[in-house]
Amino acid sequence: MSTAGSTRDDALYDSVRATVEQAIIDVVGQEFYEECEVGLDSTFAEDIELESIEVMEIAEKLIETYGEKVDFVAWFADMELEDLVEITVGSVVEFIVTTLEGGAVSSGASGTNGKGAEIGV
Repeated sequence: MSTAGSTRDDALYDSVRATVEQAIIDVVGQEFYEECEVGLDSTFAEDIELESIEVMEIAEKLIETYGEKVDFVAWFADMELEDLVEITVGSVVEFIVTTLEGGAVSSGASGTNGKGAEIGV
């Protein structure tokens, strides 16, 4: 098994994570971001306490960055309200990375929301 692919995947993951974190900081500010101690398991609604308009601003920034390569609208459309409320920073990062690596996310590669609950995509 080659390790070259895993290094590239790690680099992609780190890059996507940094992009998602920066999008959050752009919306809420560095001080609030640090106050909330945002991590991969942080939920947008409860842990970071974002309003829906702020979540949409973050989504717009990510759409500007990734364009048509990542279909956020379809991903969100397939979620139930409780899934949307429990979405984590990590699940967004995983969704983007999986999509970029494979070109698309199949319904079988849904992942979790960081709390063990499966999120269908």
